[in-house]
Amino acid sequence: MRSRYLGFTLIELLVVIAIIAILSAALMPAFSAANDRARITECKAHLTTIALALKMRLDDKGAYPATLRQLYDEGYITDEAVLRCSKTGVEYYYSPPARGEGAQAVVCACCDPQTPAGQRPHGFRGSLILLQAGGGIRDKSD
Repeated sequence: MRSRYLGFTLIELLVVIAIIAILSAALMPAFSAANDRARITECKAHLTTIALALKMRLDDKGAYPATLRQLYDEGYITDEAVLRCSKTGVEYYYSPPARGEGAQAVVCACCDPQTPAGQRPHGFRGSLILLQAGGGIRDKSD
């Protein structure tokens, strides 16, 4: 004998909604981690652009600029957004190296290198992205 009602019962609908909620809750951390890794990649790309601009300015004028803003003002960087962290909107940390400082000296970073790991803009393993005087870009995780 055929049933008069075609479709889902309320219980079946609630079970499907519960399954979808459980699956989405399980996948949220993966999306968050992927988003943070994308920001880290963007930060590295910005620091690479800054490194090239610093190298060009150093070749042209023989000295590092006093601020990162000078790179934009003098035309070495054409997009002002490169000078700022996309997550916080704060300008990158910058400290021109003194004469004789080694290639390991930190010139530019996503935040002050003294910032504790829990307060850094990139939460992924408390990472800090550094541009060194020798031109190297590296992740520093505590």
